[in-house]
Amino acid sequence: MRGVSVFVGFIAIVLAGAPATVLIGQRVREPADVTWTPVLVAVPVAVAGFLACRALRAAASRRYVEASIRNGRAGTSPAFAYTLIAWLLVGVAGGLAGATFAVSRTIEGPDPGAYRSGLTGYPLPVLCLFAALAVAGAAGYYSWTFRRRHEIPVLEANGVAVLVQPVRKLPKGQAARLRTRMWLQATVVDGLFFAGAVLPRLLSDDDRPTGEEIGDGVTMVVGGPGIVSFALLVVMLVLAPTRRSAFDALRQPSSLAAIGIFAVGWPLQSAGQELAAGICAFVAVLIASATCMNIMDRGAQPWLGFVFLAGNYVYGYLTAPDGDTVLPVGVAGWVVAVLAAAYALNDARGHWRRWTTLVHPADPAVPQP
Repeated sequence: MRGVSVFVGFIAIVLAGAPATVLIGQRVREPADVTWTPVLVAVPVAVAGFLACRALRAAASRRYVEASIRNGRAGTSPAFAYTLIAWLLVGVAGGLAGATFAVSRTIEGPDPGAYRSGLTGYPLPVLCLFAALAVAGAAGYYSWTFRRRHEIPVLEANGVAVLVQPVRKLPKGQAARLRTRMWLQATVVDGLFFAGAVLPRLLSDDDRPTGEEIGDGVTMVVGGPGIVSFALLVVMLVLAPTRRSAFDALRQPSSLAAIGIFAVGWPLQSAGQELAAGICAFVAVLIASATCMNIMDRGAQPWLGFVFLAGNYVYGYLTAPDGDTVLPVGVAGWVVAVLAAAYALNDARGHWRRWTTLVHPADPAVPQP
């Protein structure tokens, strides 16, 4: 799991560097404009703050465990709060350092504006959303790892609490219901973003969407969960700890059917059979979306579930209605965006609770997915 741990932190720092790159790039026009002073200040502060947060987290965790043992019930652990502060510091400093390095290297190259042109397709709020999700995800991952090592074993040994989690590989009937529910929820989120982006344009006389744009948007809504699931499978294949789960998901009949039907569309596309190729692609992504490529009851949880939810949220946010990166349009668009965000956050909260529930040993309740 060491490789996964390093990978999570690396991704958080890289995504935190994207908005920093845009902000730095807005004022840098030549090599003399690059300054390392903010980095020289931020990095030592982040290192000191990170170490302080770790020490404070350890002390607070000990008090939490002692209080839980005295009370006979496990309360709310302070681990996540300290870990989040630590990773906010790391994200800011690491992103700032990476962004300054990227700009300094690019400004001296043959295309000085490359670092800006590569990110101009993503509005700054979207890049900040990426960074916030990544930092929060890293904090959740490392705080839960800390609890699994230092808090939960002690609580279980003293008969205070037991960690109860859903079965990682569900029976076929339960797995089908779970995948269907996740698909419908993801489709609702994507559909809300699509509606929020397209409705103001439908009511406008100057910027009405074309039939092709609406068709592309509907395809994105229907196929979004499948595309995100396939991307997660690719990541799972790269990471050794999740590779076996990825192969297990890929060899399921529905996954093989989705991949096979999509592959059939390639020669049809080359042969000029546009309609047949389009039907094959649509059916493939529909199967992939309806089954979530079989990843929601396999692999590392709750992390895959979180990435699936966040991926569909961001995917719907970025691609409605025509695949371009856009912010919500008008009051209606922002209202729908906020509602969709609340919907996704509520589902993420429930998913987290299902996989991190501590119950008293005498409590018969067992959470189900």
